[in-house]
Amino acid sequence: MKIEDVRCEVYLREEPQEFAWGKGTIGYPRAPEKMPVTVLRIVTDDGVEGVNLGNREIAEPVLDAIRSVIIDRDPLDREWIWQTFWNVHPLGRFTGSYGRITLGALSAVDIALWDLAGKVTGLSIYKLMGAYRDKIKIYASSYHLPTIQAYVDEALSCKQQGITAYKIHPYWRIGKEDVKACRAVREAVGDDMDLMLDPAGAYSREEALGVGKELEKLNFHWFEEPIRDSDIEGLVMLREKLNVPICATESLPNSMFSVPEYLLRGAVDMIRCDSVIGGGITPLKKIADMCNAFGMRCEIHHSRWSAADTANLHVECAIKNCMFHEVMWPEPWDYGLKEYPVLDNEGYLHVPQKPGLGIEIDWEVLGKPVASY
Repeated sequence: MKIEDVRCEVYLREEPQEFAWGKGTIGYPRAPEKMPVTVLRIVTDDGVEGVNLGNREIAEPVLDAIRSVIIDRDPLDREWIWQTFWNVHPLGRFTGSYGRITLGALSAVDIALWDLAGKVTGLSIYKLMGAYRDKIKIYASSYHLPTIQAYVDEALSCKQQGITAYKIHPYWRIGKEDVKACRAVREAVGDDMDLMLDPAGAYSREEALGVGKELEKLNFHWFEEPIRDSDIEGLVMLREKLNVPICATESLPNSMFSVPEYLLRGAVDMIRCDSVIGGGITPLKKIADMCNAFGMRCEIHHSRWSAADTANLHVECAIKNCMFHEVMWPEPWDYGLKEYPVLDNEGYLHVPQKPGLGIEIDWEVLGKPVASY
């Protein structure tokens, strides 16, 4: 069995309103835009096809570079393919002759190859990696909501639906204002719901320390990216002075190869990564295993697209040291899928059991491609 072809189709969708709230510094809504939706297909000479559905367009020259590496290659040679691409990625050694392979393209290829491997073997990806479980608790992750009451209402709604954890992305990203929202949510939901705060690195060291002390009093489950991930000395200081667990590293530019320093330095309590920012399922599983060797959790970040989100779920169900699956709330990121993984009334998300990713693309929803190459 060999890879016979690699194809790419680009579709357009109207950007959902939640993106407009999420992208602004303080959450002002914007006019909807058209967003590219990319389907990458890797096809074998046996007719088996691995697919990735993503929101990052893969330029035609990049796809040509991908073809030059993997056409006629055994599709099960995922490690060789990933390492070869990393060596020509701008963040890797960049010594190859294939041109610049973007991180988004590397992730798309790797996810599609895992999907293909599952279809070849007849196994769901989490089974192919070695299953630990078949479901995982979710936490609802807010957008930047305009009022404290909006956070309170959303957290209460989640609790009523059986969801046991809620994360605040603060609208203000100013310490004293964000703490007000955290306090109001805790008072509303009581002590039996896990809460997290994620200001996306907006605080100074001093401000983060002050907010962290308040989160300790409110019994928050973690404090995510309190300062920039690049400030490793600041993270070390915060971890030494705070009891609330620090969760960080999703913004590292060199993911798998940068994580060890944070583990060795004791800079965080939980490592953060996902199947897109890490470059695929292959490095994400390795990062999780590294964390496990250090007795540390790897809490996987939402990948902001349906196929990658499902890829995260497979990794989470193949490892022990992840407690939650992140779901952007109130709507799951299921665009382009006929069916989203099942969320039950106890707050568990169930991993698909069909071969590969276990997803089925809804071609009618996608419509006609604007480009195909």
